[in-house]
Amino acid sequence: MNSIATLVDRGLAIMATQTELAAELRQIAAELEQHGLAHAREHETLADAQRAGRRWFARGTTAAVPLIFTADKLIGSFDAASPQRPAIELAAGPHFAAFFKPVTGFESLHKDGQTFRVRAQNLLGDRAPTFITACLARDKNGLAKSDFKILWTDAKPIAGGAGVPPAS
Repeated sequence: MNSIATLVDRGLAIMATQTELAAELRQIAAELEQHGLAHAREHETLADAQRAGRRWFARGTTAAVPLIFTADKLIGSFDAASPQRPAIELAAGPHFAAFFKPVTGFESLHKDGQTFRVRAQNLLGDRAPTFITACLARDKNGLAKSDFKILWTDAKPIAGGAGVPPAS
């Protein structure tokens, strides 16, 4: 049986290593995102046709990992005085309450962007794209925010190349 001091020291060493590795992995992800953006012409649609976004395979020496670039993110909530509010209300028309509930501001009633988009299409028809554009989450420069993911656990072996695009 290990002593308490040995267990604590080893636990702290593991935690320090995990912190260092997490920081390194964040840096790797940031660089891979930049490479993925630079190879936008090679992106393909996502395997799930219901999801909006694109993917690109980043190739290593033995495997390739899919980089997922999701569609523009929708706002989850906004302040009652938000400059986006008038455009959202105008685009939603009488269906505004089907998408947002008032809190201090307004909060989305839908768990994710896909559900939100489907509801918009069903209720608003040809007005849905205008409404969804008004609801995009934006950064301080007004650019639409989006998510980026590296699916490390979905890496595909390169040998045979099935489902993995050729190297660029």
